[in-house]
Parts: sequence; C-alpha cells; structure tokens
Amino acid sequence: MSLFSGARVQRLEITSDVGVLQLRLPGATWVVLLSGRAGARGVGVLARADLGRARALLTGERARGAAAGFLQLDDAGVWLARGEHVFCVRLPERSGTALHEEPRQVVDPAALPGEDLVDWLERGQALLERLEGSSVEAARRAVVAKVERERGRLERRVKAVAGDLARGREAEAEAEAARVFVAEAARAPRGTAALRAVDWSSGEPVARELAVDPARRPRDQIEAIFARARRLKRGALVAQARLEEAEQKQARLARLLESAAAATSADDLARACDAMRREDPALLPVRGVVGASASKRPAARARAERLPYRTFVSASGARLLVGRGATDNDDLTLRVARPHDLWLHAKGERGAHVVVPLSKGHDAPADLLVDAAHLAAHFSDARDEAVVDVTYAPRRYVRKPRGAAPGQVLVEREKVIVLRLDRARLATLLGREEGT
Repeated sequence: MSLFSGARVQRLEITSDVGVLQLRLPGATWVVLLSGRAGARGVGVLARADLGRARALLTGERARGAAAGFLQLDDAGVWLARGEHVFCVRLPERSGTALHEEPRQVVDPAALPGEDLVDWLERGQALLERLEGSSVEAARRAVVAKVERERGRLERRVKAVAGDLARGREAEAEAEAARVFVAEAARAPRGTAALRAVDWSSGEPVARELAVDPARRPRDQIEAIFARARRLKRGALVAQARLEEAEQKQARLARLLESAAAATSADDLARACDAMRREDPALLPVRGVVGASASKRPAARARAERLPYRTFVSASGARLLVGRGATDNDDLTLRVARPHDLWLHAKGERGAHVVVPLSKGHDAPADLLVDAAHLAAHFSDARDEAVVDVTYAPRRYVRKPRGAAPGQVLVEREKVIVLRLDRARLATLLGREEGT
C-alpha cells in the first residue's frame, strides 16, 4: 500500500519555489512540504500542527488547486490522481522556476514503492527548519537594507539642513558687515563699483570697502543683503527643528537597526518590525517576514491610510504636496487642499497637481512658489523641457466640471509663471521627500 494512498487533497498552494499540500485521511490531517529554494531543496511530511508554519513560507503570488486523491511521494515531488490521469507536482529544475503540475501517463499505484512515514516526517522537519532559517535571513536582510536606506536619506537631510543653517549664519554676518555701508549706498549713484566707509564698531576707525554691481543701484543691493538675511533667519528656526528631529530619528534608527540585525528567529524579527512601525510607520511594511502574523495588521492599516499625495520639503521647511496620479490629484485638490492653499499645475500638460499649504491671508513667498513650480514641471509630461509654463491659483478658484475625467479641473483667475528649470534645485527638492 502506497503512503497516503486514498487521501484527499484539501488544499494545494504553490508559489515560485515552495509548495504546500494539505491531505486528509480518516482521523488525521497531514501536510506535504515541497521546496525548490536554493539551499533548501526537497520534499517532506509534516503534522497538522505545522501547517501554519508551512503556509507562512508561501510568499508571493500563489497558484491554488485540488486533486482527487494522493498517491505517492518521491524525491522530486508528489503524485496526484485526477480523473483518469496521474499528475506529478514537481520541484523546479532551477532556482526561480515555478513549481508546476506535469501530466503523466496512467500508472498503477500499486507499482509505486512504499515509504516509511517516520523517515518522511524527519525530512519534513529538517526541510521546514531550513526554509524558515533561509526565509528569516532573507527577511532580516530586507529589513536591515530598508533601515540602512532610511539612515542614508536622513544623513543627506542632516547635511542639507546643516548647509541651510550655515548659509543663514553667513548671510547674517554679511548683513552685519553691510550695515556700515547703508549711508554711503543711499548717496552713491548707479555705476558705482565699490562702496567705502569707516567702521567704528571696534572703537577704532577701520576703513571698509564693499564691491557692488555697477549695473544696479547700490541701495538696492544693500537692501537685498538685508532681505536675504531676514529670510534665512526666519527659516533658521524651522531648519533647526528639522535638524534636531532628524538627529533624534537617526539615533532611533540606529537602535532599530541593531535589534533587526541581531534577530535570529521569525519572532525576534517580528518584534523588531513592530518596534519600527511604532517609531516610524513609513519604514514598513517590510515583506517576507516569516511567522510575523501580527505584522499584517499594521500593514493593512498602512494600506488603508495611504495618502493621495507625496510630501516634499522646501528649503524654507514648508511642505509641498504632489498628487500621485489622476484620481489622487482629485483627492488632493478637492478634499485635502483648503480654499486658501496655493494650487499649481504644468500648463497644458498631463501631470500632478501640486498644493502649497498656506496660512489664511498669507501668500506664498517667491522662493516657495518657484520650488512648487519645479515639482509641478517635473511631475508632468514636460519634465524634460528647459522652460515650462506653470499655472497657479488659490485652491478656491479650482473646480471640477461635472463628468470630467479623473484629474481634470477648470481654473479661474489663474496666473502663469514661466519657469526655467534649475536641475540642481530640483534634485535638492526631490531629495527632501518625506517618508521615502
């Protein structure tokens, strides 16, 4: 009598390199585990209690089916009877080849060799442990790589914010040095190439000189120095807060990375992943964590809470929202944006809606408008053009006509900025995306 002859196949699930069959005999349920995974190739039998562990190995797209009856195991797969045919569910010939059902000629089950159940159970346990070990290791590497990428992104953000703060200090020092030239600049005519004044701030007279552009009025150039210093000083508070936040997050990620790297079991890795979700939900879900059934609930919540926009941070620290697609553009513009927020879109092109959140009664500063226009141009069909026309208007003047296609809107009282793309500025913006 062949092993499990007459058993019914209750469930057959196959992925790219692992297969699980659930067999039913009167009074008992058995599980057959097949693997074509490199380093863990083989066939074995498990008890019903191990079904959950075996199914946890099935990652990726699954093929499902059932056969009329189970006939026999061999070292390459399992033999199943379906109607008048006998099928062999075989292991892949090479890594990455999907398991498949291969039709065979009708054979006499009695001609198939008998097997020792104890031997197959020992094979099954050994195979399960090898597969779990390889799956945990692969998932651990994926988690560590994800955290490392986030740490790299944070390092770039810290450097960028530190650079912003340094520019602010330089501008403040430049403004302080320019104060001695205010009176001279007010008297100097256009065409002046240098301003000269005496600095008494140290208590002693010190001759100072400042080169200026002869094509512009000296007074305007001094005012521009002060305006730049004021602008960067306003942004310094935001930049300092962002720097402290990024540094704190770096420290948290270092601890999370240590716990993930030290995980040696599925439970350890699941706990590390749960800790990551609590610290930073944007880091996960990480796919392929074996045995981490609890991690599926936060992943489902993350999918349910998916935002219709991506968030970028301008040099001043302001947030810029960019729609992910046509339907998401509608959600961003019509449901997320407030009437007083600024709305932008590449004029006459297919592309993302961009929203600049603003305080009521405030306009977008010129630098912020240019940053938002860069994103509108980049996330459109005109991204490769050197000059792009970008429409902008308060959100209250944007409406969706009845029956319009997703993402299609009408804009009233629009203004247009003729934008010459600054690739360096765009690259900096794209590098400041939140949650990537």
